[in-house]
Amino acid sequence: MSVHEFTAYLDREPDDDELDALFEAGLDDATPEFGGGVGMLHVAREAARLDDAIVTVVDNAETAGFRVVAVEDEDIVSLKTIAARTGRTYQSVRSLATGQRGPGGFPIAISGDGWSLYSWTAVADWFARHYGNNLAVDDRIRTLAAADHLLRARALVPNLEHLLAVTR
Repeated sequence: MSVHEFTAYLDREPDDDELDALFEAGLDDATPEFGGGVGMLHVAREAARLDDAIVTVVDNAETAGFRVVAVEDEDIVSLKTIAARTGRTYQSVRSLATGQRGPGGFPIAISGDGWSLYSWTAVADWFARHYGNNLAVDDRIRTLAAADHLLRARALVPNLEHLLAVTR
């Protein structure tokens, strides 16, 4: 068993009684932080795998009457951040993203209205395929990114289980 550390975001800020309920539900390995209506749990959970730790934290929070709506990750990045992480100029990365240079097939932006935001995991994989760059996207980063996307999707779509059929 390993200890997995991550931050889970709750659907609301807990009051004193709810803090006790979180503790009693099994989140005695989490340090709460809150303010401005946002509740966070900084977790150090012992589990065989990170995804097991995340799932049990979500279950514990729901037992206490909360919903985990996100986990902290560093997956959503701008072109400027991609440039810094790859050691390229902003213009070089922008040219790759728009298809003006490079092999094409740059990952599609997650958002594109004004500021384009990308999945760092997808971008790092693209660089590895096309340029041989090893940009150190390990399983921890991938798992946190996937969990965050799924939790955010679950907050948007009440019947996410049905929608997950698109992954088959």
